[in-house]
Amino acid sequence: MRKYLFFSLLCFGSFFASFSGEAKSSKENTPVIVITDLYFPSQDVGDNLDLLNPYLLPGIELKAILLDCHNEFRNKIALNVSKGLYPDPDGPRDPGYSSIEQLNYIFDKNIPYGVGPFTPMKSKDDKMEYISNYENKALILLKKTLESSDEKITIVSFGSLRILAVANNRFPELLKRRVKEIHISAGTSSNHPEFLEWNVALDTMAFVSVMESGLPIKIYPCAAGNIKPEDKSKFNAFVKDNNNTYYLLSNLNYVNSLPGKIKNYIHYAISRDTKPGYLGVLDSTLLIDKSVFNRTHNVWETAIWMQVANLKLVKRQNGDIRILMVDEIGNGDIVFEEGMHPCIFKVQDSGIFSYDFSEESNSFIYERADAEQYEVWMNQALPNYYIMLSRLKLLN
Repeated sequence: MRKYLFFSLLCFGSFFASFSGEAKSSKENTPVIVITDLYFPSQDVGDNLDLLNPYLLPGIELKAILLDCHNEFRNKIALNVSKGLYPDPDGPRDPGYSSIEQLNYIFDKNIPYGVGPFTPMKSKDDKMEYISNYENKALILLKKTLESSDEKITIVSFGSLRILAVANNRFPELLKRRVKEIHISAGTSSNHPEFLEWNVALDTMAFVSVMESGLPIKIYPCAAGNIKPEDKSKFNAFVKDNNNTYYLLSNLNYVNSLPGKIKNYIHYAISRDTKPGYLGVLDSTLLIDKSVFNRTHNVWETAIWMQVANLKLVKRQNGDIRILMVDEIGNGDIVFEEGMHPCIFKVQDSGIFSYDFSEESNSFIYERADAEQYEVWMNQALPNYYIMLSRLKLLN
C-alpha cells in the first residue's frame, strides 16, 4: 500500500478490444496469495480495508497472506528512509498479525500468514540467506503454498516486491511453473521520467529484480504521470489519470451499515487502538459514534481486485451503477472500460520504468477510459457492493 498519508492527508472499440483477459464464470475460484505492507497499529487504514477484499469477493480463494514490513517503520520515528519515502512519526509498528487474526475470526477462516525480510536487498540477485528464521516465514509459506496447490496461483502485491524478488532468486523454477500471474500495485503511470512511487521506493532493488525476471506481471500504477494544471499543487499519488488506479472515496459512512464485527474491525484500525483484546473488541456491542466514519478515503486497490475477481463496473439500464460479475451483465448495460494492455517494460536501476505497447509480451499495464467517471461511478457502486457482500457472508 501507499503510505502517502504522512505528508498529505471513452473512447470505445479498439481501446477495449486490446485489453487482456477472458471472461470467467462467477462459479470459478481463483487461488490467490496476497502480499501486503500491513502494520499494527495501522500505518494506512487503507491496508486494513483492502484486506477485506479477498475474504469478501466472490471467486477468490485466499491461500496465504505475506506481510511485507520494514525495519524503519518498526521504530518510534522512522528516519533514514530512502528516496521516495517520508518519515513516519507515529511508530513503532509491528507486522499486522492481529489484523489477520481478526479477519480469520470474523470470517471463520484459518488463512496462514508470515512476515518477510525486514531489510532491503543488497543486489538484484540477493537470496538473503543471511536473514533470521523469523524473517523467512513468508518465503517458506510462499514456497509451501505453491508446491501444494493443484492449480497455478495468482499473486497480488500491495507493498514492495522484496518477498517476490528473493523467492525468485531462491526457487525461480517453482515460480515459473506455479505462478499464473502477478498483479503489482506500484509505480508511476504514463512513462513519467522521474517520480519514484512509494512501493517502488520501499525496496527499489527488489522492484527492478522482479521487473527484469520475465515473470508474468501486471502493473497497476499508483501515482499519476499526467498532471492537469488544476492538480499541479497535488502530490502525484493523489492525482487521477487514465493509467493509474487512484480515486477518492468521498465518505466512509457506509461502514455504519456493515455487520457489527466488520464495523468494529474498521473502527479498531482507524482508532489505532493498541489495547489488549483485539478479538474481543469485534464482539463488542458498545455503540460507536457514527461520525467516526464521516471521512474521505484514498483508494488505489479497487482496480486490481476487480481484475482478479473478473468484476465489472456497470451502469444498468435503469441508471443504477453496480459492480457485477460478467455473467450478470445485461444487454442494455453499459460497462466501464478498463483493463490490461500488453507491453514491454524497460526499468532503470533507479526504479523508474517506461513501457511500449506490444502484443508480443506476457507483461501488462492497467488503463481506464475516463478517470473522472471512474471516481464518480465507484463512489456510487462500491459502498452498496461491500454492504451486500458482507451481509451475505456474515448474516446468512
